[in-house]
Amino acid sequence: MSRSSFLVKHTPQIQQSILDFYLKKADKFRAYFPGGEELSGSRPDFLALEGVSVQPWSGMAGCIVVEGTLTPAARALIRERGKFQEDGCYHPLQLWSYELVNETEVLLRITDFSVWMVLATLDELQSLEKQKIPVSEWQEISFEPEEGVTPLPMDESDLEQITQAIKEAFFPKHK
Repeated sequence: MSRSSFLVKHTPQIQQSILDFYLKKADKFRAYFPGGEELSGSRPDFLALEGVSVQPWSGMAGCIVVEGTLTPAARALIRERGKFQEDGCYHPLQLWSYELVNETEVLLRITDFSVWMVLATLDELQSLEKQKIPVSEWQEISFEPEEGVTPLPMDESDLEQITQAIKEAFFPKHK
């Protein structure tokens, strides 16, 4: 079944419900940690999880990706470190960027602490709606270029600008 991509506006209670929903569906995680200390406070805790693999991540110089099975310990760590803080501040142990994955499909992607992207099937959207999650308010996005449009290659600077634009559009208080 195909997945559609949606940006989810910041609402801590709804995001917690989404996180819980996909923690039950996913079987793996990927957590991304930049080279500096500022955004990598949880790195030692994720590296200490049983059976994880570590690889350089090509999306950012000096960044690694820690990937592993969603064991009870990994689920608890993501639940604790992955949620957005209601005080609006970023905390040293908060996850900067991570994904919940089922087999090979990304189900939930959180980047730059607060940009939430749900990649959902129609069945998942219906299940989320039954849980009173307002999926109709989400903005659907597409990664496919329009017909006749040739996508330009993007580098790290381009990705940072796109992330900043998304943050300004959806999370104006976090400029």
